Order: sequence, then structure tokens, then C-alpha cells
Amino acid sequence: MGALILCYHNIDYSKRITPDDLEKQLILLKESGFKPIKLSEIYSYIKEGKNPPSKTVHLTFDDGYADNYIYAYPILKKYGFFATIFVIANKITEGLKRATYEELISINSADKVKELLDKSEYVSWEELNEMLNSGIFEVGSHSLNHRACFCCPKVHKFNEDNSYRWFLELTQDRRLGIPIYEKKWDCTTLCMRDDMRIRDYLSEFVKANGGILFFKKPNAQRILRKEYKNFIKKNGMKIEYETKEEKLKRIKSEIAESKRIIEEKLNSQVDFFCYPWGHYDVDVIYELINQSYKAALTLNVGLVFKDTYPYLLPRVEVRSTEWLRKRLKIYKSPTRAKLYARVHRLI
Repeated sequence: MGALILCYHNIDYSKRITPDDLEKQLILLKESGFKPIKLSEIYSYIKEGKNPPSKTVHLTFDDGYADNYIYAYPILKKYGFFATIFVIANKITEGLKRATYEELISINSADKVKELLDKSEYVSWEELNEMLNSGIFEVGSHSLNHRACFCCPKVHKFNEDNSYRWFLELTQDRRLGIPIYEKKWDCTTLCMRDDMRIRDYLSEFVKANGGILFFKKPNAQRILRKEYKNFIKKNGMKIEYETKEEKLKRIKSEIAESKRIIEEKLNSQVDFFCYPWGHYDVDVIYELINQSYKAALTLNVGLVFKDTYPYLLPRVEVRSTEWLRKRLKIYKSPTRAKLYARVHRLI
């Protein structure tokens, strides 16, 4: 009893999980006795108060990357696995239909993948339609925009390489040295507006001390943290938080609008939601219920049982083939899986 849901993002030769890795993992799942199951079937078992069959597995792909179509789709088809792709509605491409890797190999053009991905890193509606109609994929919502915001004045680190995409999307500020505060999905917190004076001061400090070369110093982050604290001690800190009404308005847009757009574009009902970064709160769950979503997926580890709350379905994010091999020893046993989940709530 109990179904295992696996979480993936990109499938690409330049990413953590390559197409070869995915293929090895599907073979590993088959050799370990795991059988494919659809997400809609898992939900049906919960609704009926029944445990999903033992050693069943479902794959999910977050964000809706184009490489999920080019690489993952033909591999899933080859081995007979089911998956759900959770897309960010406002990032899906229009009017673009690419070839899968399987098709490119057949015409000796497999080296064209980078060229196809350069057109858009996200799937198109045309590609999603094909994936949906294949019966292999279900399509769910991963919100309208998938944005983060600062949730508190605790500094995570200071910008040294512009590598945090969510931070650049939020601030539109590429200056080196400015603080990157702790984040949450912007539907699960009252977003904080940070103090621009601190950004300006630390940016000028880095500029005056070598610019990008400042970060060659092994203690660069510690130096900036000290400057940050000294500035606040001398000048104070001016931050503001949005209102609860602003948050609730955004939640409704992110959840309701994404569902409407996906259903309209694919002419198919959207029943499932996937929380960005695995973040959720009671306001988000209430809105999912209001918008008639049947279930939602987290990044809390564990198996899905008959008494699992449908809006807090657990998943296991795959890190590597060997990592998965070790975890499957745990998830083969429902008892062992429950004990593991109590100790390791998050991945």
C-alpha cells in the first residue's frame, strides 16, 4: 500500500538530471518492482478511502521546461511511465512546435537540441497538447507567475554573481553586494519591501573595493555582513510589509487565473496544483478548494496513503540515480517510509 510521487525539474545534459540519468532511473524503478500510476488514479484511491496499490510510482515535472518535452516525453513513452507536468501559465510559449530527441535522432539531427531550447526554455501550448493527448502526461498548475518575495529582514547572502533568478525577477537590481533576504512564494507571506538605502550603501562599498574582484576574497560575505550590521546600527532600517488584502488578491489571481488559462488553452480540466518551492499556507489551501482543485503537491517527503490530506500530497525530489536507489529501499516499505517521513519532513 502507498504510492510514491517523484519530483523532477529540468531533464537536460547541462542540468543535474540528464536524459541518460532519467532513463537509468526508470529502469531502476522497474527492476525494483515499482509500477506506473496516474496522479488522477492516486486521487481516486484517496477519495474512495482506499490505499493506492503498493509500490506504485508517479513522476512529476515542475515549471514546464521545454526539455521535458524534448527529452523526458519520449523516454517516459519508451518505458511506459505516467507523469504530470506542472506549468507556470504566464511562461508557456505560443505557436511553437519542436521535435523530440527521439525524432531528432531518427533524422540524425540530435545536435539541434540547444537550438530548439534557445527558442524558449519552456514548453509551448502545442507541445503540451501533444503530451496531454498521448495519455502519458496530465497537466497541472504551478501558479500564474511563480514569484518569490522577501518574507523577513534576515539576510540569506549578498549578491555576488546574479545567480538567483527569483531575486533578479523580484528586484530588477543586478548590483553586486546588495542583500538577498530570506524568500517565500509570494502567496504564502506578507511581502516585505526592503530598505533601498542599504542596497545603495553596500553596492557602493563593493564598487569602491574592487567590484567583482571584491568577491575573490574568501571572507567577502562576512565583510558585507559586518558592513550591513554597522549601517543598521548607525542609520536604522526602514522596511514595510504589504497588507493581508494585497496578499489575498494575489493568491486569487495566481491560483484562479492559472487554472482558467490552462483549461482554455488545452480544453482540458485542471485538477491538480503544485506549490512553488513547496511553500503553502492556509489561505492558499482555501483558495485551491474554492477554485475546485482536487489536490495539491508539496515537497514534504513520504508515500501517499488513503488518509493523506489531498492538498498536502508528499513527493520525493530526485537528486541522482544512486540517491534514488538508496531511497527506494526505504519507500519499498510503507512502515519504513512513515518512520522516515517523521524524521525528515522536508527533502
